[in-house]
Amino acid sequence: MRIIIEDVLTLTMNRERDVGRYSILLDRGRIRKVTRGTIKRRPEDRIIDGNRLIAVPGLINGHIHCDITLARGLGDGLTLYEQDFDSRVSRSRWFREELDGEARHLSRLLQYAEAVKGGTTFICDVPFWWYGDDLAAPFREVGVSGAVVLDFRKDFLTGEQVEREEYFRAAGSLRDRDILPIAEAPAEEGFEDDLLLQLRAWARDLDTFIHLHLAETTWRKDIMRERFNRSSVVYLHEIGFLDDRVIGSHGVYLDERDRQLLRESGARIVNCPAAEMKIADGIAPVVELMSLGVPLGLGTDGALWNDASDMFAEMKSLMLLGAGTVSGSDCLYAATLGGAMVFGLEQELGSIEVGKRGSIVLINLDKPHLVPLHSGDNSNVYELVTSCVRASDVDTVLVDGRLVVENGTLLTMDEQSLIRRCQALAEKRFSGDVP
Repeated sequence: MRIIIEDVLTLTMNRERDVGRYSILLDRGRIRKVTRGTIKRRPEDRIIDGNRLIAVPGLINGHIHCDITLARGLGDGLTLYEQDFDSRVSRSRWFREELDGEARHLSRLLQYAEAVKGGTTFICDVPFWWYGDDLAAPFREVGVSGAVVLDFRKDFLTGEQVEREEYFRAAGSLRDRDILPIAEAPAEEGFEDDLLLQLRAWARDLDTFIHLHLAETTWRKDIMRERFNRSSVVYLHEIGFLDDRVIGSHGVYLDERDRQLLRESGARIVNCPAAEMKIADGIAPVVELMSLGVPLGLGTDGALWNDASDMFAEMKSLMLLGAGTVSGSDCLYAATLGGAMVFGLEQELGSIEVGKRGSIVLINLDKPHLVPLHSGDNSNVYELVTSCVRASDVDTVLVDGRLVVENGTLLTMDEQSLIRRCQALAEKRFSGDVP
């Protein structure tokens, strides 16, 4: 079935960042036509009236831990250091007993449902625990696309490593079901030359990216100075690890040399502005990274660090961090085409252009906080989308040409049933005193 979105105000995010009223044709999962005129209808076409809507490319959440969603809010008031070393979170071993296979599956469904209803069409999930889980199933059930970062350990709490054959089998299973597998390297406290180079070789053999939490906190920065007398970026460069396969999450503490090395190597950064503020990580040099042309995407991080997966809130946070130097257009770019570039998908996602996958978000303008909308020389459309829109303003979401959300309703599953199941299991698992 073809889908035609008629006469919709569109932020294309193409090279020229064209904005205008377009009609958009989607067929067989792809965008087939974007025109300022009308598109000839067929009797079987599905028509969406674009009046009082804004179309933007599907948003890309480049970093989120979705298997821990049922512990939402239980990390509030804690820095990341406190969560790691001195809190109910660390004493519970990150709620390992409570978050068994059933809880992890429901956590992922809940987070994916929240995300896609808020306009996110591609999620890079970084599981705490993945070994033995069906990682592709939640993507299929909710109808969202994405990537999964595979830890080289069966359980990061024990440190037991996955055998190469098993690891590659899991990565292949994801790829067979159209989920991008990404290798994971440890954060700074786990840096060892041989391990990092082994994992880099795995990523090369899998022809994929390698992800790590990078330069996120002052205490990890101190670890690098004490152990290696250099920054994490310089260290990775010197051992031959840093290249265009590397995706560094957070990237808060990056000095001028670090930033230049990232640019020269082609490495990518995903920043999580709201989470960085919430857990007191600090403020990343996002303006400098963007001015250098380092591929920069946005993520929300997981429910222990952000509580929500609202990519519009991340765009507004990025704008605020930029202190007047990051435009609304740049913020939307980071959440769309910038994010696509991080994952090597700029030819597939991130803009509304002919030939790309049909992942499009329609925002309902009939809200008091979205009025007035100006056009022409006084256009405020980018600022409206990145500073005023909320996840709850999303009306319709198409993922690869498939209607997943319509009139704010999730079409792929029984949302209320999911909510009841998640609430009941969370009460059962967390009803007692958390240590």
